[in-house]
Amino acid sequence: MNLKLISPLALALPLVLSGCGEESAQAMETINLRVGASHPESLPWVGAISDHFIPEVDRRIAELDLGYRINWQESYGGKLYKANATLSSVSQGIVDIGWVFSTLEGSRQPLTQVTAYTPGVTDDPAIMMDVFNELNRSVPALKAEWEGNNTVFLGATASDPFQIFTAFPLDSLDDLQGQKISAAGVLSSWLRGTGAVGVQGALPDFYMQVQTGVSNGSLVLPSGAFSIKLHEVAPYLTKVNLGSTYFGGLAINKDTFEGLPAEIQKILLEAGGVYSENVGTGAMGIYDEGMAAMEENPEVTILTWSDEQTREWIDNLPNLAKEWVEDNRAKGLPAGEVLQAYMDAIRKRGIEPMRAWDQEI
Repeated sequence: MNLKLISPLALALPLVLSGCGEESAQAMETINLRVGASHPESLPWVGAISDHFIPEVDRRIAELDLGYRINWQESYGGKLYKANATLSSVSQGIVDIGWVFSTLEGSRQPLTQVTAYTPGVTDDPAIMMDVFNELNRSVPALKAEWEGNNTVFLGATASDPFQIFTAFPLDSLDDLQGQKISAAGVLSSWLRGTGAVGVQGALPDFYMQVQTGVSNGSLVLPSGAFSIKLHEVAPYLTKVNLGSTYFGGLAINKDTFEGLPAEIQKILLEAGGVYSENVGTGAMGIYDEGMAAMEENPEVTILTWSDEQTREWIDNLPNLAKEWVEDNRAKGLPAGEVLQAYMDAIRKRGIEPMRAWDQEI
């Protein structure tokens, strides 16, 4: 071969390309992350993981040209763990990132339950999530309930406003006297002072409980009630607007988080806010669509209470927040401070709760 016919650039090109290949391989370092949830993607707080959180993380990584790519391994619908093991599954690394159902974690996240003891604060899940995205990072005791369980909080989830489905018309609070009403867990305490008798159950139980006469209705999230067609046995839907609740959030295993580059950590935390925004949009979308369908259903009667009627319900309740604060204070937990931070954050957003729970402690 006549080397004089080969330019210096041509001679150097293979070496340059080889070097670029090595740099490219190094630049696109792959991070494997397992993601999961105990519930199906049809629910907004799970669907938002795949539809919004993951794409947002990928977008930000690509936009900043950080030299990383994430290989997401997704598993939803309880394939890896059930609803009673959400916190432990993230904590133990069964998944790296997962949705945590804090409502079922009262023993390990007692302060996180504050909204279950303060009905009538806000009907807007977007505001509720915004508040707890702030508080879980600014209130040490709440932050500790995540990090003490080897998790790092990413983004909150909250419910559409609680309403009541009954087999009888509910025109006023007096109509609850002597009625048996199904409710999940601590939410049965929202019936105290109303004259109704709480019947313990979970969403899958409510249809059968009403159908068989175990109860005469249910205090429930409409988004859940629509899915089980509760209106077939409890055709009176009364919009009492008892408020949204904060019931958990998206979290990452703390060991996994601390092993990630600082730039990726920052992106995950920021994408958690985007996740919450889309959970709120999704939850209220299901709520609004379901309500529209109920209005068109001739077999369903929708009753809407005035603010004064709802306030009467809230005011007739015993001091649930004080009982909760005193119970946790006896355990050495700063529940009073958490309650105050929560109510302050709500008021900071221009909302005055129907009952000033923090002023009754």
